[in-house]
Amino acid sequence: MKEVLPLTRAFIGRFLSAAGVIALSIILARQLSLSEAGIFFGMFISLMGLSIAFQFGTPLILLRKVAGLHDSPTEADGVFSRTISNLAAVCVIVTILWVGFIALIGAGGKPQHLILLNILPTTLMGPISAYLKAKNCPGWGGFWEVGVLSLIAFMFVLVLRPTNAIEAWLVFSAACWIGMIIAVLHAGPRHLRALTRPSLDISLLLEGRFLWGMSVLSYVALWGGVAIAKWFLEADATAVLNALFRTLAPIQFLILTIDFYMAPKFAAASVATFRALYTKARVLCAVLVIPYALITLTMPSAFLTLMYGQPYGAFSTELRIVIIATIIQIAIGPSGILLNMNGQDRITLYCMGLKTVLYLTLSLLLVVDYGIMGIIVSLSIAIIVQAFLQYYIVARIYFRAAVN
Repeated sequence: MKEVLPLTRAFIGRFLSAAGVIALSIILARQLSLSEAGIFFGMFISLMGLSIAFQFGTPLILLRKVAGLHDSPTEADGVFSRTISNLAAVCVIVTILWVGFIALIGAGGKPQHLILLNILPTTLMGPISAYLKAKNCPGWGGFWEVGVLSLIAFMFVLVLRPTNAIEAWLVFSAACWIGMIIAVLHAGPRHLRALTRPSLDISLLLEGRFLWGMSVLSYVALWGGVAIAKWFLEADATAVLNALFRTLAPIQFLILTIDFYMAPKFAAASVATFRALYTKARVLCAVLVIPYALITLTMPSAFLTLMYGQPYGAFSTELRIVIIATIIQIAIGPSGILLNMNGQDRITLYCMGLKTVLYLTLSLLLVVDYGIMGIIVSLSIAIIVQAFLQYYIVARIYFRAAVN
């Protein structure tokens, strides 16, 4: 029961957060035209990438630090307050520079500039979530992922019914700020004070430089194909790729649920127990993922049509390919989080860099002749290569050492 309850809470929390992203994608894909949906999700994808970049690797840094301060709650609170104050300063500086650039070039009418409205809320959700997970609140930690902002936005969209991308973005912006304020209050009302006193600390930013690089590359390694599609394909391709990746998102969120559930265990365990923990993580992840994977693999066209509408059902083969690649990744195991929790951030950065370069290079080579299929095949190959490479490194460093 000790194992089941925390894992169940983590699963429920992350499920609700992941469901928000899917729900928002579904309702806007149905409510907006393909072109308007493409504009909104282009901004959405850009915002999520920027928020990951402006976190500077702090979620995993917080997880490692706060998890080791269970006997010093005041010190743990201080670490969290300094972190969000630092990130608030980063967002303020970025906003000032961005506004200054817009004023300089006189390009204030572009909808992409509205991304500025949501940089702070989306940047802070990752650290808030990590802090709660480290404080032994896996359910709330999973819930307060950035996806919960989309869940709130989904409820607002149901009521307000926006008719174009700009209206939808303004609704989403209101949801982001409301969600962030509630999340900070949940973490502790005293931490709101840190948001009103931004304080830049370069040392904190540099501390997570390898994790920052890995996080940015991880996002590029998924959504870089959207940028390539924008250059080479019709505007509708953005909406289609968003639908495919959002359909994949529940599996990715489940993988991350197990990763973050096992992270403190990997950090505290001895090398001799790594293989047993690793196997346990693989089994848990497979059990959670198999039902959803079977549905999407056996009737992908009907699933896409039901979720997003008739035009999306034509991309069933692409969905099958990327789902199979992700299942292979799960079968290989959570090598990345094991390396991160044992201080091997540089190795995971290099592996993610290889995956990103491979994905983008293959996409550029294949997109002209094969369109969206070329991008999906490139991503699938990159996922499998990274998974095998990281497992090889884990086996060489830890599993063989345990045997010896």
